[in-house]
Amino acid sequence: MEDQMKSKEQLIAELKQLQKQIEAQREAAEKNRSKQSDEHLRLVADVFESTLEGVMVTDAKGTILLVNPAFSMVTGYSPEEVIGKNPRILNSGKHDAEFYVNMWACIHECGHWRGEIWNRRKNGEIYLQLVTISAIKDESGKTLYYAAVFSDITERKRYEEQIKYHAYHDSLTGLPNRLLFHDRLSQALVHANRNRQMVAVLFLDLDRFKVINDSLGHAVGDLLLKAVAERLTGCLREGDTLSRLGGDEFTVIIPDIAEEKDAAKVARKIINALFPPFVLDGHEFFVNTSIGISLYPVDGTDIETLIKNADAAMYRAKERGGNHYQFYTPDMNAKAVEKLAMETDLHRAVDREELTVCYQPLVGSFDGRIVGAEALIRWQHPELGPVSPAEFIPLAEETGLITQIGEWVLRTACKQMKEWQEANLSLDRVCVNLSVRQLRQDELVATVVSALQETGLAPNCLELEISESITLHNLEQIIDTLHNLQMLGVRISIDDFGAGYSSLMYLKKFPIDTIKIDQSLVQDVVTNSDDAAIVAAVIALAHTLKLEVVAEGVENEAQFEFLSSCQCDIIQGYFFSKPLSAKKFEELLRDNNA
Repeated sequence: MEDQMKSKEQLIAELKQLQKQIEAQREAAEKNRSKQSDEHLRLVADVFESTLEGVMVTDAKGTILLVNPAFSMVTGYSPEEVIGKNPRILNSGKHDAEFYVNMWACIHECGHWRGEIWNRRKNGEIYLQLVTISAIKDESGKTLYYAAVFSDITERKRYEEQIKYHAYHDSLTGLPNRLLFHDRLSQALVHANRNRQMVAVLFLDLDRFKVINDSLGHAVGDLLLKAVAERLTGCLREGDTLSRLGGDEFTVIIPDIAEEKDAAKVARKIINALFPPFVLDGHEFFVNTSIGISLYPVDGTDIETLIKNADAAMYRAKERGGNHYQFYTPDMNAKAVEKLAMETDLHRAVDREELTVCYQPLVGSFDGRIVGAEALIRWQHPELGPVSPAEFIPLAEETGLITQIGEWVLRTACKQMKEWQEANLSLDRVCVNLSVRQLRQDELVATVVSALQETGLAPNCLELEISESITLHNLEQIIDTLHNLQMLGVRISIDDFGAGYSSLMYLKKFPIDTIKIDQSLVQDVVTNSDDAAIVAAVIALAHTLKLEVVAEGVENEAQFEFLSSCQCDIIQGYFFSKPLSAKKFEELLRDNNA
């Protein structure tokens, strides 16, 4: 019995001891949980205080309860200035009431909203923030608080806008570029289709811009492009789009037009706007433009077709001499295809030896002796027959082939001249034309030296002709090149003298030996007293300057007699002979020598 009582008391004691242990463990756990809770609260507080995102907490009515330091850094407001107030204190006025209605509708429906809001800092500066607003609810779903977390993205947005702007605008002129042009034209076509209207696409190319750019440098060329862009902008309506596609090519979209003449009116306005001279960096420029026009839906219903057809029309305007506008017609694409085929054939002509050099005699007006020969290139196309130099020389200039062709003509003429000399035929010189591209080449002098050395021709037996029209720009470089050629002993002549407006200046500035009076002055010397007086004066002036004079395009005896009476030194033209093959020229030369 005693053992049973003892056992019972012992059990009770052990239970009490166990209870104490459990209570101790419970207290320890509570203390641990409290400690963890405190640590979590401190962590949340640290995050709240140190995060770079602004945080604002309001009650369910929108009264500000709490803000963090980042909020103050972004807005400029201290906690004391905003707590107890409504977030409308930050309102910038850039959003309408509907914006906020939609925002709160989303928060109430989804529990949160994320987007961009323009707000105002304390100093009045407007800034853009990316914000997330969340509703904080109790277990029953009742909203207790709203928490807004935001970042100032003003600079980032500005940078993004700059990137976007540069992606769609030309960096030089600030005009829309090709991408934006395509986008605007696409929109215009959709609108025109919906409203049954027309859209005009104008393709502009500045005439002779490349000469200015190459001669005076890209810096001056860029200034000119910017000035042109400003004038063009002033010609257009608010809804029109002016774009720069690159180089000196501009396009204009004219939406919502009723008839063709509306586009023609804009084209004339553009041409007139470019008529006054541009004065840039101490230089005066007269800039014209060739304009091609295609119309939607008449000339095409898609972007590429409209651009292609406007481009084809532009080239037709340029062929008319520039400073014109031209509407597209279906035959233009056929001509463009012909031109492309001609370009391909010209490349092959060089390799297939389809090009030949003919020679036109230069005859002394006093004794009738052939004193020289002008080398003239000819092309015998295998299918088309003879192709006019007026047709393929500009194409060679445009494609750059003229450099290769010009060098070949130079070497061929020098070689032929040397052969005539070795055959004991009397001929003072052979004349070779230099193209614009050749004159601009730094290696031109070296090329001439090489041709002379390879053929063994004496330098004074070679005369290089430069056209008056190509010496209008980059005078210093051209003068240096001509001086270097003259120092070799090569003769220099100016071709087409009198056809331009700066002839007298060239007589003063250029190191030349001969002037060749342009046939446009020669052809009417017998019937036009003004032309006769000009030609006589030019000859007299040239002789005063100790320059030799050649008259080009002499076709009849009356012209010859007049020029002889004026003491013109040399005559060239069909009156004596057309350009001849090397073989036929040699026969003529033998007869003349005899």
